[in-house]
Amino acid sequence: MKALKVKPEIVSLLRSGRFETFSVPRFRDAYQELVGDTSKPKKVVSQLVKRHLRKLEECGAVERINTGQPHPIEYCIKDHSRLESLTNTCTGTNGAPIARAESLSAEVVRTLRQKLNKYRTDMLSATGALEEYEAIVQAEPILKSRIQGQYDQTREEYAKTLGKVRVLESLIDLNPAP
Repeated sequence: MKALKVKPEIVSLLRSGRFETFSVPRFRDAYQELVGDTSKPKKVVSQLVKRHLRKLEECGAVERINTGQPHPIEYCIKDHSRLESLTNTCTGTNGAPIARAESLSAEVVRTLRQKLNKYRTDMLSATGALEEYEAIVQAEPILKSRIQGQYDQTREEYAKTLGKVRVLESLIDLNPAP
């Protein structure tokens, strides 16, 4: 049997317990938040999510709920054990299988925690910078056009770092504490 190729972030979201029943737009928004990439149009991300949910529907992990309306499409988790087994068969963006988090060595977990701490520090720094930009604009509105580019870049870096933090947290959370 061919291994099911589903993005690990999608399986992680489904296993998080936040989605017993859900609509595609709600799941799409959570997925975008998790990966920290809001640059893609919502339609494109919705299509990606729908493709993966169809695969999961075919394997019996989720099922479509008949709401009597064509949109938004609603799903519910049908079989939690299938989601558990998907952890072994999910593939990453490079097509390589992702190992179960429980098999992570203590050294790998330590490295992930170090990266997580660095990213959290970066997020705090970006938050401080964003607050300062906002305070400057409040005090001196004439500077808004001058610093808008820097503000936007800092906000984008914050969003990307948040995505990295969430991925690392999900990997560490799935791994037993040392």
